[in-house]
Amino acid sequence: MNGTVILRAAGQRLWLDTISRRLLDSGTLERYIDVYGLTGVTSNPTILSREMGEDERQLGPAEHANTGPGDPEASVVAEAVRDVQRAADLFKPQWETSGGDDGWVSIEVPPALAYRGAATVQEGRRLHAQVDRPNVFIKVPATSPGVAAIEVLTLAGVPTNATLVFDTRQQRAVENSYLRGLERRTRMGLLPFVASVASVFISRWDAATNHLLPSTAHNLLGLHMAHSIDRQHREALDTPRWSMLRDRGATPQRLVWASTAPKDPDLAPTYYAHRLPLPDTVDTMPENVLLALAQAPSFSLTGPRAEPGNLTPSTLAACGVDETRIAQTLQRAGVQAFAADWDRLLAANRPRVDVS
Repeated sequence: MNGTVILRAAGQRLWLDTISRRLLDSGTLERYIDVYGLTGVTSNPTILSREMGEDERQLGPAEHANTGPGDPEASVVAEAVRDVQRAADLFKPQWETSGGDDGWVSIEVPPALAYRGAATVQEGRRLHAQVDRPNVFIKVPATSPGVAAIEVLTLAGVPTNATLVFDTRQQRAVENSYLRGLERRTRMGLLPFVASVASVFISRWDAATNHLLPSTAHNLLGLHMAHSIDRQHREALDTPRWSMLRDRGATPQRLVWASTAPKDPDLAPTYYAHRLPLPDTVDTMPENVLLALAQAPSFSLTGPRAEPGNLTPSTLAACGVDETRIAQTLQRAGVQAFAADWDRLLAANRPRVDVS
């Protein structure tokens, strides 16, 4: 029994954390769905930069002609939308048979909007209409303006993926924003059936803090944060507030474990995947992690919600680990990295001017 089967049997959904023309044209994505049981795909500006960059395929004259020679961002977004539409069509049967639980594809608003809430709402609604598929999440960074935008987008019926979530405070903020959007819908007589997920980043915690912790605690803080967020999320689902929404047809904002490829070169690709088989969650993993998981020998789950034992609040405090401060730093760094990759992608796809 390979690792993908074991995790799915534990109640976890598997998504692929990349999308590319290669995966679509070759039939590889369709094969991964059939063989490994994938139920979704995510993307972000870094992924798009890697897959659509100058080394793979630069936008040609035809694509630029559709949006105007001076608008590389619109050209890039149009290309990304076409890939997302194709992927969404592949997953549409899952979305239909699962009642909207599975079969999702994500596309992110441009990272320059991360701290502009009203512009995020406007672009999220426009992008949702442009994609024109019911099983597509609009990805929104979980900054303070992004959190506010998630409430408005939920009210408007736009499915959202809150990305760059790092700690319990940020997760609570995006979940409350989602719930407020659903509550506003019920007050307006609208059905509170608008899907949402929160993408929690794991390995970046360990890359940022291993140097502060004793060796026995290396590569455990990301797992610790995931378990803390999972516990908080389950507690929120055991409240009258959620019961009211659930009884009216709402579905929970599902947790997605992102950044599950180890940053530490000494770790196996499956390190985080083997340790986060939490039921009713999603692991969105890069292609190399998915393939390593599928090829790994059978392994036993030691307890799907067993937390790392080497970390305690006193241990973290003694080592100078301020979780709130680090989470904020990691989120800002994530926004900056996505913006830099997006800018490189736009520069690579800016039409050449013939001055001869």
